[in-house]
Amino acid sequence: MAMVGFSFTKISAERKPASNSAVNIESNAGVTDVVELPVIEPKKALLKFEFVFTVKYEPGVGKIELGGELVELYDKEYGLKVIDHWTKNKKLPPEIMPDIFNNLLARCNIQAVVLSRDMGLPSPIQMPRVDAKAKDGSKTEKSEAKLDKAKK
Repeated sequence: MAMVGFSFTKISAERKPASNSAVNIESNAGVTDVVELPVIEPKKALLKFEFVFTVKYEPGVGKIELGGELVELYDKEYGLKVIDHWTKNKKLPPEIMPDIFNNLLARCNIQAVVLSRDMGLPSPIQMPRVDAKAKDGSKTEKSEAKLDKAKK
């Protein structure tokens, strides 16, 4: 399989007045439909995976919603199996699910980070931070900078 296209069809973001309580951030991604597209090559199948990606900031602080399409190219026989599996179960076959969701999350998380910054909301993913520590582990002004991932 090979990704041949990706596009957003919906981008929505809203921020409500800030609350004094801690903000809980929940992200969710899901495929809503799988459709076969016309293709010139008879031995290939072009599948469009429609998706929704949502970030909720609770309690009621804000929301980011992205909708879009991911287009993948498969061998005709396998593409028909994917469509058949989707039609029967409304789920992706387990063998392609990681690739589809990794592509979705890579693109959607980047867009959600940009939107969160523009809307004044916390980032939906933890960004790496520089933590200055001395070699013995104590904090000091004369120290080495160490790149650590922030804890959620």
